Amino acid sequence: MMLKYIFYPGCYISTMLPHVEAAIRFILKKFNIETIELEDLSCCPPKINSIADELFWLTVAVRNLAIAESKGLDILTPCNGCFESFFEARMMYMEGKDLREKVSNILSKLGYKFEGKIKPKHLIEVLYEDVGLEKIKENIVKSLNGLRVAVHYGCHLFVVEHGEDVWKKPKMTDELIKITGAELVKDELERLCCGFVPSTVDDVFSLTYRTEVRLKSVKELGVDALVTPCPQCLMRLEFGQVRLRAKARYDVPIIHLAELLALALGLDPKKFGFTVYHKSPTKLILQKIGLG
Repeated sequence: MMLKYIFYPGCYISTMLPHVEAAIRFILKKFNIETIELEDLSCCPPKINSIADELFWLTVAVRNLAIAESKGLDILTPCNGCFESFFEARMMYMEGKDLREKVSNILSKLGYKFEGKIKPKHLIEVLYEDVGLEKIKENIVKSLNGLRVAVHYGCHLFVVEHGEDVWKKPKMTDELIKITGAELVKDELERLCCGFVPSTVDDVFSLTYRTEVRLKSVKELGVDALVTPCPQCLMRLEFGQVRLRAKARYDVPIIHLAELLALALGLDPKKFGFTVYHKSPTKLILQKIGLG
């Protein structure tokens, strides 16, 4: 049975991480995952917008869900932030009668209706639950055996349904990394905030007490790379290294989970700009796995 979803790459991946988007699209095609992209979808928008105007955030997020529901398909997103926004918006809408009535009233005037029949799904869930580890394993053509990696999950990956294990999707992430043959090394700082969101309030504090703390810990692990499923974490930890060079050099390759999987599934690194767009030394990864 062919898998089919509304594909929602998110603003950051689409506009700032073309190499990540290319890796994701390769994986989707590899496993015959059909996707539909809709031009009338808007920014998710980020959950942080609810601090200023909760009704605005919820209305915009539910509007996107309503559009997907009109097509009868779940939303597939590879962005942690977009996933959290859609997930929490759906939960608040379905459980909060007063908010639901307010949002429904606004959306009805625009011709939209949402009944909660569809859900947002993270790329990790689609690969782990819908494609399955066995099928992915069958398609591995380049074992990453010998590559030692750390993981950084991203705060937004921990949202779950009531009663579920908050480590559900992080555990899936671990298994997807291991299936490539790479060795996963941990230090208990995998859940630390990368500093992306708090940087909007105090960038210096964020860089010093979040971003650099994580970079130091990964450097001390002596791994070959840091893998993350979150585009914001990827950007923060890469650009953070650039900004910190006057103080210290970390030179830790930071890559998206989709890039790691794409390499193992046989995508030529030159075809998705693996060493072109990154701000960290990803060529060291290729040298380690014999592709450099």
